Amino acid sequence: MKHFAEEAIQLIDIDKEPGVPGVRMLVFDVSRLPNEVVFELGRLLTPAELHRASRFRFASHRRVYLSSLGMLRKIAADVLGSSGSGLLIEEGKFGKPYFKGYRSELPFSLSKSGEVVAIAVDFAGREVGIDIEMINSRFEYWEVAGYYFSKQECDRIFNHRDYFRLKTMKEALLKCTGVGVVEDATRIDLSQPVNRMQVMDERLLPFKSKGFSLFTFDNGEAVFTLALSVAGFQGIEMEGVKVSTAYFM
Repeated sequence: MKHFAEEAIQLIDIDKEPGVPGVRMLVFDVSRLPNEVVFELGRLLTPAELHRASRFRFASHRRVYLSSLGMLRKIAADVLGSSGSGLLIEEGKFGKPYFKGYRSELPFSLSKSGEVVAIAVDFAGREVGIDIEMINSRFEYWEVAGYYFSKQECDRIFNHRDYFRLKTMKEALLKCTGVGVVEDATRIDLSQPVNRMQVMDERLLPFKSKGFSLFTFDNGEAVFTLALSVAGFQGIEMEGVKVSTAYFM
């Protein structure tokens, strides 16, 4: 695994890890990107996206929007041999975005927390989901944990890092399925290394008997989880990364 932690843009390469070929992740802090880089990334957006960017009230929000979509388009353009602005992004049944004409060729997921952006793509064509959260030590997580986590999950939350780790796991899994939001998130229990969960939401029925691997990364300031749909996946060992498995039954 390669980390380029000293740069504004951090490439996290797990492609050579057993069981996860084809996955690329990019994490970057928009506040550290030079204006000229943000400008160049913004040029890859469509006219409609640029119009939306112009409506942001705060410049920092506009920079995050331009940089995140621009970086995603740059990655896709390099892989697909297309112009970044020529790729159209559409949404699936439950709102999961995909590149029109390349839905199965290049699944992707994007997440933002403050000015930090995480992007994941899978060149192998598997569904992918990513979620990133900055660790806010002032957030009173104990007041809301019971509404989002199961009792078993709550029993494993001892600090802010635990809270945000579990939160990104659940969010990344739901992004991977494309459902995004369920009526009762406490029914999805990810408290164990291997988690078998009953399908309680009909929108999750297409994923019955399917497995997902969850890779959680933590650098002390932020925590993020990559969720990947992998049939029959049983888990692998990765140094410095917590790996879990989820199955819908």
